[in-house]
Amino acid sequence: MVILSILFVPGILAATILTASNQTCKTTPLDTNWPSAEEWAALDTAIGGVLIKTAPIASSCYPGNPFNSPLSCDTVAANWTSSTFHTLIPESIDYPTFANNSCLPKDASGYFQGRGCEVGGMPQYIVNATTEDQIATAMSWAAARNIRITIKGTGHEMNGRSSGAYSMLIWTRNFQNLEFNSTWSLPNSSVVENIVIAGSGNSWNSVYTGASDVGRITVGGGAKSVGLGGFIQGGGHGPLSSHYGLAADQILQVTVVTTEGKILVANAQQNQDMLFAIRGGGAGQYGVVTEYVLKTYPVPTTMVAGTLTLSSNGTDSASSDASWRAFAAHVASLPNLMDLGLAGSVTATTDNGTITATNALFGYNITSDEMRALVEPVMARMQTEGNSTTLSVELTDLNDFETWPTFFEYIKQVDNIAGGGSAMSSRLLGRAQLNITSAELITNLKKVMVTESSNNTGGYIIIGMQGGLGPANVPEEMRGALQPSWRTAYLHTITIGATINATADSQTTLDSAAKWLEGVPEPVWREWAPEMGSYMNEGNPFNTEFKHDYYGENYDRLVDIKLKYDPTESLFVLTGVNSDKWNYNLNSGKLCRV
Repeated sequence: MVILSILFVPGILAATILTASNQTCKTTPLDTNWPSAEEWAALDTAIGGVLIKTAPIASSCYPGNPFNSPLSCDTVAANWTSSTFHTLIPESIDYPTFANNSCLPKDASGYFQGRGCEVGGMPQYIVNATTEDQIATAMSWAAARNIRITIKGTGHEMNGRSSGAYSMLIWTRNFQNLEFNSTWSLPNSSVVENIVIAGSGNSWNSVYTGASDVGRITVGGGAKSVGLGGFIQGGGHGPLSSHYGLAADQILQVTVVTTEGKILVANAQQNQDMLFAIRGGGAGQYGVVTEYVLKTYPVPTTMVAGTLTLSSNGTDSASSDASWRAFAAHVASLPNLMDLGLAGSVTATTDNGTITATNALFGYNITSDEMRALVEPVMARMQTEGNSTTLSVELTDLNDFETWPTFFEYIKQVDNIAGGGSAMSSRLLGRAQLNITSAELITNLKKVMVTESSNNTGGYIIIGMQGGLGPANVPEEMRGALQPSWRTAYLHTITIGATINATADSQTTLDSAAKWLEGVPEPVWREWAPEMGSYMNEGNPFNTEFKHDYYGENYDRLVDIKLKYDPTESLFVLTGVNSDKWNYNLNSGKLCRV
């Protein structure tokens, strides 16, 4: 069934075939009803000349530079692992496997000779928007033509949500307004908030710097290059989330553009369902967020950082067992440290059966001596449980800071993480999941800390101390669609083990990774913590139980909200709301109903 509709937008009068809900696939350039070059040009005129036809930046690395890249191949290759670089390139994303490795520089992960350079899994066109009106016009135009719409802020995206073959991409990087207001309130409301009004194209580094200038902080990410857009909508954890809740819990108001071309302001007084969805219900699904109003907090008077390490100089099985007992004691103690005000993250690796761990710790409004006093009982417990002279448990690198920018510069995550390929699995864990015997905890950790390439002999785990009292104490009126188990979780635990075959096509590679993840770590998580969920921004993009793990009891409500504001389902992301009704194949580029 089709409906003939006349679409009126500024500068365009288009007779358009609107596809109903039984349309099989989104329209591609292979279809006869794909817009002509003249129609795309008319759209470009209507939105003020901000439409970009995708030209892969690594084109200069191929004979003849087929897409006329303005950058030399040497420049592209030298910056390929930089998230900041990909932020500035309209079509580029941190993990190009999800764009089918369509045009890579030589020696990049996923490159092999003979693959060539093509637009491939990248969007066909990009709207380099500066206004909501431009986005509204472009989105309604594309939706009416059954064209898939994708959204990119910075492209710092681990699950492929910022790109899509044959799509029109909305690029929000120009929305970088930043304003602080200590007396903000909704109309006719007596509640006054100290807030930041931030365009979704800002990076957290910009927000932190601006906030510090006025003596405030806000809940944001742990890397300079991460943007606000998708980070907040997926929940958003960072250095302050264990104190104040997640980034999604800070939203007082958002401005959203829908695929029907409507510009909405959502807050406690209007469009409350959209506000609910944006507060943790997933990025790239309900509309394009252009602006957030977020709560801010006073800057701590002091900040301190330190490093707790666990290692062993033994090589026998007894030393290995001792290291695992000490590590289990360490992990089980983390909720207590968090309740005492500490935050941070643990990274641990195994080698020949022995585990080594590094716990970056930080705290607020305390001194180095006070941090040491809080951590020493945990160190003593680790030594007692390990019960081996081969163990080394140390607290080092204690540093005090007086300003947030210098503290954040010290603890920030590295920027050169782009261009690689991996697939992760994660789970939120609370006290109930950690209040088990040491042997049970060790068994569970060993089961999830395996890698596909190691034949189950080695592994890697990241344990984020991002839950606890902060998410648990968020007032009901500030809570939205965030996975409910964040309210009882203490730890956000990630394992990275699936092999990404750089020489295979992306679809084959990702299918293989999905099969391994579903067969190895996911069953362990589900048995260990069946009532808990996962953090969608850093989770398995192929999770077959994504409805429970990423959305929980909110899923059915979110389906209704999505279909209300995106009735053409022009917005699609992996493990997104209603995504199980669609199949996206990277080899063909087709997005089709199942």
